[in-house]
Amino acid sequence: MSSVIETIRQILTDCDLMDEFNGVHVDYTESGAGHAGIFPTNPRKISEDLIGNQRWQINFSLLVDRAAFEDYDRLANSDFLLKLTYYMNAQKNITVTENVNGAERNGMITNIAASNALLFAVPTGDINDGVRYSLQLQVTYMIYE
Repeated sequence: MSSVIETIRQILTDCDLMDEFNGVHVDYTESGAGHAGIFPTNPRKISEDLIGNQRWQINFSLLVDRAAFEDYDRLANSDFLLKLTYYMNAQKNITVTENVNGAERNGMITNIAASNALLFAVPTGDINDGVRYSLQLQVTYMIYE
């Protein structure tokens, strides 16, 4: 079993839509078509029940670089993001293990909400060199006592 961050990375790596990318980096991505990275932010505890089970939420920005020279490319990129949104939203009940205060604790991703897919940047300033898209992921998970 893996942590939430490792699990999200693996879910993306296992997705057929991501086959064109050179892996999925964490907190890093290179410029140029074929690169992708996830950037985890803002983990927060939402609730805790009487026996100590905790509900957490963590957000991710997924950044992917793709070719976008022509309208055809940008339409294909929008279709890619829509399909990836559907795929990520369908992922539920995935086992994870988190290290909490030095103790390994089992948990489960209960929901992934993918949204806000958009053209994020033109890294080199020249659209012919490719563009960067962003997809936001909001992951809700449990850590069991």
